[in-house]
Amino acid sequence: AVSGGSSRSSRKARLWLHIYLHMLAPGFDLVPRLIGRKGCNMKKIADQTKAKIRIRGRGSGHLEADGQREAPAPLMVAVTTDRLHEEGFRAAIAFTIKELRNVEHRYRHFCRQRNVRHEGPAFTVGGLPEKARVCLGSLLDGLPLSGSAAEAAGVPSAAIFEPE
Repeated sequence: AVSGGSSRSSRKARLWLHIYLHMLAPGFDLVPRLIGRKGCNMKKIADQTKAKIRIRGRGSGHLEADGQREAPAPLMVAVTTDRLHEEGFRAAIAFTIKELRNVEHRYRHFCRQRNVRHEGPAFTVGGLPEKARVCLGSLLDGLPLSGSAAEAAGVPSAAIFEPE
């Protein structure tokens, strides 16, 4: 018998990607800088691509469904779109990476001004399902990968960066 409801198998198929954020120096307001004034940066990407862009995890300020706490996961940008909308997914990832590079530039400047040492990448691609990897193709070339994303792409374990 097939049951109705909201089980994972009955949900609409989606393309998704998580990008872990590592720009965590004290005093640097990462989340507000990334989302923009009144959410304008994320809204612009969503409007142009029909993708959902969410900042989630520890430090995001986004409360989970229970409304009580943030997700017990590293700080990340989660990008999702309907699986049939591959062009929108690719565009959303490209725009998100461009925005992350802009924020990374400001972050590195912030760290230099305050003599704060930041080691490792400012962000890493993680949570990369096979269908998303195939859809994105060369768009991810040169980006730092973490954990399962690196393993799925065949990256040697010595080159993998793990988020905290």
